[in-house]
Amino acid sequence: MRSRCALLVAACALGPVAAAQDDTSATEPKDPYDEAASHPVFEDFAPGIFVAPPRVAMRPDDSRAGPSGVLQGAGPAAWPLLYRDERLTVNASLAGTLGIFAFRNNQFVVPASQTASSYPQDPGWGELFLQPGLSAQWRLTGTTSFYGGVSYMETATRGVDYEGVANTWHGDIEQLYAGARWEDKARRLELDVSYGFQNLVLGQSFLIAAGGSNGPQRGANYLGPRTAWANAAIAKATIGDVAAQAFWLKPDDATSADTGTRISGVEIAWDRDGPLRGAALYLYVPDSGIATRDGLNVYDLRMRWHPFPGAPNGWLQGEYAWERKSGVAAQAWYAALNYNAKDFAWKPLATLRYARFSGDKPGTSKWEGFDPLYFGGGNPDWYQGKLGSTIFNNTNLASLAASLTVAPNERNLLQLLVLAFRAVEVDAPLAIPNAYQPVTGGGGVPNKALANEVNLIWTYTFDKQVNANVFAAYAAPGAGYKDLYSSQGGDARAWSGIGAQINVNY
Repeated sequence: MRSRCALLVAACALGPVAAAQDDTSATEPKDPYDEAASHPVFEDFAPGIFVAPPRVAMRPDDSRAGPSGVLQGAGPAAWPLLYRDERLTVNASLAGTLGIFAFRNNQFVVPASQTASSYPQDPGWGELFLQPGLSAQWRLTGTTSFYGGVSYMETATRGVDYEGVANTWHGDIEQLYAGARWEDKARRLELDVSYGFQNLVLGQSFLIAAGGSNGPQRGANYLGPRTAWANAAIAKATIGDVAAQAFWLKPDDATSADTGTRISGVEIAWDRDGPLRGAALYLYVPDSGIATRDGLNVYDLRMRWHPFPGAPNGWLQGEYAWERKSGVAAQAWYAALNYNAKDFAWKPLATLRYARFSGDKPGTSKWEGFDPLYFGGGNPDWYQGKLGSTIFNNTNLASLAASLTVAPNERNLLQLLVLAFRAVEVDAPLAIPNAYQPVTGGGGVPNKALANEVNLIWTYTFDKQVNANVFAAYAAPGAGYKDLYSSQGGDARAWSGIGAQINVNY
């Protein structure tokens, strides 16, 4: 399982983040509500692992002024631009992270009777990834263009990580895609179609974001940098403030994580400038090796609302999803209250969020455990907690999270995150069923209290392309783990972790 920085703040717009993005929006007037929700923690990439689309330029900026030719005659200062003329633009990119991590009393010290001899109790390990890429756009006419891109990723784990993955190195294509776009800016119309190894992130990454897995064959399990789908066909139409997109997705599963899942869906998002944004999403899973996922229908609604026009720095955000098929009935939701005092010293940003993912109810004929599908990272982050994200899987889980982020100056960010985890159902699985295995109930914990966790994260930004961060995390076991481990001959103890990363994103 991958883990990412679990800053649970919520200031991103709720419209879809599609595989293709256009830089020309930077010239448009800024919406005051988006301005009120902006903060350095979203503008800089350091606090978490990079959200997929910004990591490699999905489409070059062909509106850049200047002479034609290689590097526009500006030499290295033109990076990432490699070539530009009146029709063709070619950009390069380079992203990477080097991190070291250590856990003490991993998973609250799993009883010896429940672990193999190779299980790492107090793991210390290193991870890295490196991703160079190229993207290009050719403008056929003033309204029609073609684009594409490719990136390659090397990932590695050195030492033995928290799941026993040891000394792994893997290189593979991360992105390889092509697309076409037609736009009429005067009438605010746009059509965009694309296909290939590419990213698709919907809304706040609640269900659709991380299309690639890492795991034993690929390494960098904690960083979790692989996010592109193995095959993604996306068609998007925008008419004014309304965007509709249809898609078909095949996850890029590692061999050990293969589920045989395929997903199709459609989303309609209303992203008008102003206090209210919203979107509706429907997903269908025609095939999956996970019995409770195969044939699943998923319905999802999300919104962001600034209720006080005179004080736009406070806003509410939420999402509700329900899942149905024969023998399955599950749901999940979250609600978040945010306040961004960006005009005050240190720019404090505070968030309080409650999330609930249903669990399977023992003794019923249906499966009620929520399937989180391919949730993802970034800010906010659904890999909840630096420690908890390695064991909690957003099913049979209720979490209360409070966060405070401050920026003492333009180079430093400090984040404090406090989380409380509880099971929704006792004696019920804390994960969805395994692929290609029969559905079984039971397991879980005998008491709903799972854990309380505190994270402290410091990020130092050298510039917009290079930064470093360090974190310290502490989690105390709840009665659920204490009682469970005691019944297995063990003793649940406090779990702690530290880590440090240096990140580049050119």
